[in-house]
Amino acid sequence: MARFEMSGISEFAEVLEKLGQSDNEELVEDMLTAGADIAVDEWKKGITSAVRTDRSTGETAAHVKATKTKRSAGSSEKEISPQGKDKRGVRYAEKAYILNYGKKGQAATHFLENAEKTAEPLITEAMQNVLNEYLEKEGL
Repeated sequence: MARFEMSGISEFAEVLEKLGQSDNEELVEDMLTAGADIAVDEWKKGITSAVRTDRSTGETAAHVKATKTKRSAGSSEKEISPQGKDKRGVRYAEKAYILNYGKKGQAATHFLENAEKTAEPLITEAMQNVLNEYLEKEGL
């Protein structure tokens, strides 16, 4: 008859229990901020590389920002998008949308999909680093 033995599971369970009991609002905020900073940078790079005209002022890329953390039942999030309007009253988010998806007479660049693909592993790594620092600080 097969026999199965496992050691170390009780220590792991204690770590998980301790994490669940701690007030981790600061940890969540730090992790989201680390990820959002990278996402903002990738959005800016994507917009800058997708614009192929000498008329570009760089305003849309300069206005890409992360929102404050939004909390709801059991989740927290930050949204990344261009904020505000230009001097003619056109929203920067609308300009980014057209740049990404195109319109009649203007081809789509899909900069957002490319930026997200590039940013995903970097964001994961940054958030994991914040978590690892927290666990080390707490002695877990």
